[in-house]
Amino acid sequence: MELPLKFKERMLELMGKDYEDYISSYDRPACKGLRINTLKTSLKPPVCSKRVPWCGSGYYYREGSPGKCALHEAGAYYIQEPSAMSVITAADIRDGEIVLDLCAAPGGKSTQIACLNPSGLTISNDIIPSRAKILDQNTERMGIANAAVTCASPLTLSRCWSAIFDTVIVDAPCSGEGMFRKADIAISEWSEENVKACAARQREILDLAKQLVKCGGKLVYSTCTYSREENEDNIAHFLKSNEDFEQIASPLDKVEGIERGIGGLGYRLYPHKVEGEGHYVAVLRRKGDLKDVRYPKERLQVNVKDLKLYKDWANKYLHNAPICNNQSGEMLYCTPESMPRMQGIKYLRLGLPLGTVSGGRFEPSHSLALSLKPCDVKNNIDLNSQSAEASAYLHGESLSCDMTGWTLVSVDGISLGWGKASDGTLKNKYPKGLRK
Repeated sequence: MELPLKFKERMLELMGKDYEDYISSYDRPACKGLRINTLKTSLKPPVCSKRVPWCGSGYYYREGSPGKCALHEAGAYYIQEPSAMSVITAADIRDGEIVLDLCAAPGGKSTQIACLNPSGLTISNDIIPSRAKILDQNTERMGIANAAVTCASPLTLSRCWSAIFDTVIVDAPCSGEGMFRKADIAISEWSEENVKACAARQREILDLAKQLVKCGGKLVYSTCTYSREENEDNIAHFLKSNEDFEQIASPLDKVEGIERGIGGLGYRLYPHKVEGEGHYVAVLRRKGDLKDVRYPKERLQVNVKDLKLYKDWANKYLHNAPICNNQSGEMLYCTPESMPRMQGIKYLRLGLPLGTVSGGRFEPSHSLALSLKPCDVKNNIDLNSQSAEASAYLHGESLSCDMTGWTLVSVDGISLGWGKASDGTLKNKYPKGLRK
C-alpha cells in the first residue's frame, strides 16, 4: 500500500515518536465488525469473536461473509467498522430523546441510535437522494419503527426545525484518511487541497447544525480522518465563535487506547492503539437547562375508510397491532406523536410504514413485517437461517405451508418477511428488489 508522500509528512509532524507504530499498522488487515440489533435479538452470529470495547452490542469478526446470511437480511445485525461505533457511545443517548443524524447514510449510526432510543424519535437525513434511499432500506431492514428518513440540506433543516433536538449527530463528509487501510479509493482521492475543502465544508455544516440543538442538548461531531484542520481546528474555531457551546466529557474517557485529541479537544482513535480504523469524535453541549421544547408537530390524519381496512386486517392477522394514525397517499403509517412538521422537507418515511390501501384492500408492508416479532402474528413459520428453505424464500420462491392468509416468515425467531398462504402453498411476498 503506497501512501501519498505529503500525507506521510503530515502524519510524521502530527504523531512524532508514534509515527513508526502508526505506519506499521498498515501491515495488518483492516478490522471488521458488526453490531447486534438489540431491537430484534441478543444472539450473535457464529463469525463473531470478542466484543468491541466501546460498544456493548459490537463484535469483531475476521472470517466469513455475514452480509450474505439470511440473518443479515432479517436485520439481526448491522455490519459496521468498529471505530465508527464509538460516535454514538460518545453521544451517550438516553431513551426518549429526539435525535437528528444529519449526515446519516448508509445508516450505521442512525440504527445504533434507534437501538438505544426505542421510545424516542430518530430522524435520519442525507442530502443525496440515492444515499437517502439506502438509508431508508437499512432503517427498514433493522425493523425500526420510531424513525423518519429525510432527504434535505442542512440549510433547509435549520430553517424548518429550530433548536428542537436533544442530540444532533454530524458525521461530517471528510478526506477519509482513517479509511486508507480499508479503502484504496480513499488513498487515490486524497490531496491537501481536498483536506482544506473538507474542513471549510465541515465548518459550514457545523454552523447550520448548531441551530438545531436545543438548550442543554448535545452536538456530536465526528470524522474518519486524522487531519487537524478537519478535527481539532474546526472544534476550536466553533467553540471560539459560539460561546453558548462547551465541550463535555463522554463515556470514551474510560476506554483504554482512545486518547484525547490535540489540546484536549475531542477524542482520537488510531489503528495502532485500538482495534479499529482512524476516527475522531467531539461532544459539545449547548449551555442552559435541558427542557421540553414546544414545536410544530406533523399533522396526523388518516382516511376513515382506509383506517377500517387496516383495523380489519390487523384484527384478523395480528395479536399486537401498531396504531395507524397517519397517511401519505396510499401508505398508512404509525407515526410517533413527537414527529416535527415536515412541511418543506422531502421525506422517505414518517415512522413505521404499515402498508398500502388500493382497490378496497389493505396490503401490509415489508417494513411492518420486519418490525414485528413472530409472537405478534397469528400465522407464522420459522426457518433455520442456514436452511435451503430460507435461501429459497430470499430467492422469491414459494414454500409449503398449511396455513391460510398472510403469514410471517422468520429465521431463527427473527422476522424476515411476508408470505400469503392458500391450498398448502405460501406465495412469496419478499420484495422483488431485495431478492437474492
